[in-house]
Amino acid sequence: MISFIYHSSPDCDQSNSNASAQLSTIPPYYLLVPYHEFAMRTSISCRSYKLAEPKKDLSKFHPRHSQHLRGSFVLVTPYSNITFDDIDNFYQKTLPMNTNNKTKPLQTPFATNVTFENIPYEYKNGLWHPVGVISAQRTAILIPLQGRDFNAKAFIFNIHAFARRQLLTYTVLLAEQIHPRSDRFNKGRLLNAGVRYIENQKSLNITCLILHDVDLIPENDGNYYVCEPTHPKHTTVRVRQIGSKRGYSRYYEFLIGGVLLLTPDMYRQVNGFSNLYWGWGGEDDDLSLRMIQRRVCVVRPVDAVTVYAALPHPHGHRNDARFNLLAWSTVRMDGDG
Repeated sequence: MISFIYHSSPDCDQSNSNASAQLSTIPPYYLLVPYHEFAMRTSISCRSYKLAEPKKDLSKFHPRHSQHLRGSFVLVTPYSNITFDDIDNFYQKTLPMNTNNKTKPLQTPFATNVTFENIPYEYKNGLWHPVGVISAQRTAILIPLQGRDFNAKAFIFNIHAFARRQLLTYTVLLAEQIHPRSDRFNKGRLLNAGVRYIENQKSLNITCLILHDVDLIPENDGNYYVCEPTHPKHTTVRVRQIGSKRGYSRYYEFLIGGVLLLTPDMYRQVNGFSNLYWGWGGEDDDLSLRMIQRRVCVVRPVDAVTVYAALPHPHGHRNDARFNLLAWSTVRMDGDG
């Protein structure tokens, strides 16, 4: 296989290699990918773009102005007996009633040493709203899921506290695969279904989508969970495995998996994810190729804040067909998404 993106434009340099490509039966917009080489050598970063830093405006409040930011976010790993009802009761009853938790950690039947702050919030019309603040965006945190029940509970227990430090207006939605019941997880199809559901809930009026792996917990509240106005934002730059001594790992610049923030319009621009990736691997890089084809680049915050802890979890079945699917990603993108 050969590796280059080809466009049949009259302005392109008519080299011998382009001439031979024009004589082939390959469609005029395509990417043939030797996966490892292309991914390792290709950057999808917007090099010259500076992240938006709006001035303080209570009518369109940006997380960077929150008085609750503390820098490091210390995650709480709950006991395995925690339930979704426990989480609801904690944020609706237990935490609001505890006015001294800044100095005295909470002890609960499902977690100890809980130091989450009581930040006034109310739930109405499907969203959590900070009391007295109008957030700049209305955010949906969307998590694709198959099994991984404890990871989902641990994530939700922590992400509520994280989002409230930034005074987000938000909702947390799980898109769970219940059929087929196998280890063939289809992350892209779940995210497409989740975004379609969000779009159909007109009353939510979501303006920012956060596509979030269930095992990743942010560790710095300076990692603002807010969409940029003109580019998708990827925040999973450094990740450490809980319980490992290896420290943080960095990933290749072509990667946009883990945590990706973008507006609904940006999602539609690339026609979302492919629906064809059954099993682990490939769907995120397929989305990267779609972005390259649509002339979309991604932005990333500084390394100091883009840090995550990864919860332990079993690994799913690897998708052995991913290389063949990636080879023709941009040919399928208009009809597969």
